[in-house]
Amino acid sequence: MVDVDPHYAAVAEAVRRGDRPQALNLAARALKRGVNHPLVLVLAAEGLEERGHAQPAIDLLRAATSAAPGHRVAWIRLAALLARQRRFREAAAAFNAVLDLDPDNYQALIGAGEMSLLLGDVPTAEQRYLRASEVTTGAAAPLAVLAVIAAQRRDVAAARDFAGRAEALEPGLVGAEMALARADLLDGDPALAEARMRRALMRADLDDDKRVGALDIRATALDALDQPAEAFADYAARNEIQRRIHGANFDMDAPERASSIARRQSVYLRQASPAAWRAAPGEDRAGARAVRGHVFLLGFPRSGTTLLEKALSGHPSIIALEEINHLARATLDMPPDESGWRRLENLTEEEADLCRQTYWQCVHESHGADLSDRWLLDKLPLHTLALPHIARLFPTAKILFALRDPRDVVLSCFRQRFQINSAMFEFLTLEGAAGLYDAVMSLAVVARATLALNVREVRHEAVVADFDAEVADILDFIGAGWDPAVRTFADRVGGQARTPSYPQLARGLNADGVGQWRRYQAQLAPILGRLEPWIARFGYPPS
Repeated sequence: MVDVDPHYAAVAEAVRRGDRPQALNLAARALKRGVNHPLVLVLAAEGLEERGHAQPAIDLLRAATSAAPGHRVAWIRLAALLARQRRFREAAAAFNAVLDLDPDNYQALIGAGEMSLLLGDVPTAEQRYLRASEVTTGAAAPLAVLAVIAAQRRDVAAARDFAGRAEALEPGLVGAEMALARADLLDGDPALAEARMRRALMRADLDDDKRVGALDIRATALDALDQPAEAFADYAARNEIQRRIHGANFDMDAPERASSIARRQSVYLRQASPAAWRAAPGEDRAGARAVRGHVFLLGFPRSGTTLLEKALSGHPSIIALEEINHLARATLDMPPDESGWRRLENLTEEEADLCRQTYWQCVHESHGADLSDRWLLDKLPLHTLALPHIARLFPTAKILFALRDPRDVVLSCFRQRFQINSAMFEFLTLEGAAGLYDAVMSLAVVARATLALNVREVRHEAVVADFDAEVADILDFIGAGWDPAVRTFADRVGGQARTPSYPQLARGLNADGVGQWRRYQAQLAPILGRLEPWIARFGYPPS
């Protein structure tokens, strides 16, 4: 006969009786007495989270999954808690661990699908939700999400089919209504989309995420109906909810804020010796072996970088590295502060070579194929903050610097719904977006004056106005010859909406985004003064 620890036995008995408060209390006591049974760890973690101690709860759940790798409940609780803490990659890994144990676990399929969406992996999300709809045929929720995915892919028929099936199972389901509203927009009926979302926003049972989504769709509909004041009010309301949700994680006065880093880096470079910064610590020999040419595409979000990346990646000799920050991984031990910049300034050739080797190893892991006869296009708009790193580590790399009318850029950053990080959090107000733009552009000016950089500016308006001539000139700058495949960018965006630009690019080349700021000039009035120096510097007409 096996002896059962009495403290564990008391917890198990409380669980059997359905007395959850008593079970949580007894689990906390048992843990203090050294009982590490997975059930005790899971319940003690629940109690800690309820008292606001998320990280200790996560630690207990990790201990439970380590002690019992096959404990599905522990994995599910860990995944859900990580998701609530917005630690999406870790949550996705935990949900996938459940699916390794039980491939048809509905809760894990839904959780893994949601995390994939939040991480921008739409194809995986679609697979998870499809399987969830198959294993639980009476569930409307996965069908509603599939409807939204189809609408984002501009597949109106599929969106309406999934939404109709979801509503048949659960009439009035908000997710289905949102998908139908997106389909209405694609069908050219913004009035119907606005009416759907107006009704949805009157519901008292909307959670914050659904309210954000409904406001986003209604704002788009109101913009299409040429009601900019009303649309702007919805964008602002949507952003205010996001500021409330994420405010605790992103202190606007913190030194690690993107705009703060950019301003401090500008001060550092102004005081630096150009001669010291221009003396590169050796050549990029690893890069010379890895690729035929190395190009960075940067500037600022919503400045046309995605259009240019998609066009150039159609060239048979160009491989694009789209918004994967391998440069950060290569320079992890150089923090974005004065100590890190000082170390970068005094980098030895041996240290630089180690950074370069890490970068190219990451590139190889991303693509795997032999790139020795190809140009690598590393696209990340806010790599402008890393211009000193690029100059020191990759002195022969070419840089495409994207420009667009600053008013259109800032307005677009404010209007778009980004996955929130420290930089995107600043876009939730016009003042924050304009402040970050000012800080990043100021850094770009100082960096180009101080560092040895081979830069070609690319104006979004010029690409839209004369695509072939502008792209041909860019290809000449890179060193690659013209290829008509660059024109087929709309065919390469597919359903993977990795950036807000994808749905727009799917429509092909158009000038709809040029001069949008004029319609919102009254709403932009508070920040136009801050943008006016950049408007003049870049040669755009004054406000």
